Amino acid sequence: MARLFVMVGIPGSGKTSIARERFGHALRVSPDDLRLMLTGKTFELRRERIVGIVAKAVLEALLPVAQRENFDVLHDATNLTRARRRPLIEMARRHGLTPVAVYVKCDLETALARNSRRPQPVPPYVVKRMYGRLQEPSILEGFEQVIEIGR
Repeated sequence: MARLFVMVGIPGSGKTSIARERFGHALRVSPDDLRLMLTGKTFELRRERIVGIVAKAVLEALLPVAQRENFDVLHDATNLTRARRRPLIEMARRHGLTPVAVYVKCDLETALARNSRRPQPVPPYVVKRMYGRLQEPSILEGFEQVIEIGR
């Protein structure tokens, strides 16, 4: 059965590296990549709503095909809260895919250090705020499986 992998983790935790290294077989949908494609920038607050709309539209178009042709899809974003993950779980189930969380567990200091080495880092105060908002994923919220990867 096709799966929707939902990455979960703060900026700098290693989500995208893990997505590419361990889940390279899945088609990857990344709001970060879509943002760059649409705006040419790594972040532009006034366009975030549009990036979200495009990411959702891509998933809505892709998931029925994934189910029919039996291939996996991966959503590569922070997905920090249960509220943010709920629509992804519902979308997967509606289209007949198995929702699987991939939780990239990383301490704040390591994430901040990795983030600081990026060409365009996320401001440290944003990473800290996101770390405080992080809710660990659980089967109780609707995932069939939670894969925890320590970094």
